[in-house]
Amino acid sequence: MNVRYFKFGLMAAAIFLLVACEKGRSAKPMPLTSEMETLEFLAPDCASGDDCTSVAITREVFAGQPALNEAIQRQLLQQLQGNGGESGTTGDGSLEDVAEAFIAEAAQAADISAAPWDLSGEAKTLGRRGNLLTVEVSTYIYSGGAHGMPATHWLNWDLTADKEVTLDDVIKPQQEMAFWELVEAAHKRWLDKQKADDDFRNNWPFARTEDFRFDDEGMVLLYGVYTLAPYSSGFVELKVPREALNTVVLAPYLAQK
Repeated sequence: MNVRYFKFGLMAAAIFLLVACEKGRSAKPMPLTSEMETLEFLAPDCASGDDCTSVAITREVFAGQPALNEAIQRQLLQQLQGNGGESGTTGDGSLEDVAEAFIAEAAQAADISAAPWDLSGEAKTLGRRGNLLTVEVSTYIYSGGAHGMPATHWLNWDLTADKEVTLDDVIKPQQEMAFWELVEAAHKRWLDKQKADDDFRNNWPFARTEDFRFDDEGMVLLYGVYTLAPYSSGFVELKVPREALNTVVLAPYLAQK
């Protein structure tokens, strides 16, 4: 297997924004520096990924943030092994191991799959609000058939606490049902915007997701393909306005800018 390894600097970010705390205290500003790391793998005796099995993985590596880097690596591995961490995937091993296994599997299927297989992954900063960093982890797997399968996960990381932030962490106690009612209302608005008929609404009912991020307008929730709509619709984003979140989301997360 041919391996190409690239490392190039990303513009260092030193962001000095204050984070509101529940007790009214200000968190210490957290400067953040990173660089992009790219790994490329090609099937043996292959000069170009255009006509043979290839694997390309790019990830942002943050200086002095081992726990964050490990979480990104684990999520990348899960998705590269099974579209978002489905059953049977653990996030263990290495990116090289995953690439080798994919290329070996493609070689075994060469007689029944005319099109070259493709595996790609990318992890990069999507946004930052105060010391809450959102990293987007995206992957694409093509192993024959009509089309490949994309998967995307938004990893929210508290730079002050040095840990992942989940939906359970941001929703106020006893407000989970009220929160999902707001999201379901956003789903209905999305359906109306799509001018979805009754058949579409019945075949693609509302579902919950764990992927979210905050922006200036409120909260955005991400849904993968085949979750709220057919493959052709791609990823679906539902938006809940900031003013509606005040009663269900903890104030510090809404205060960050």
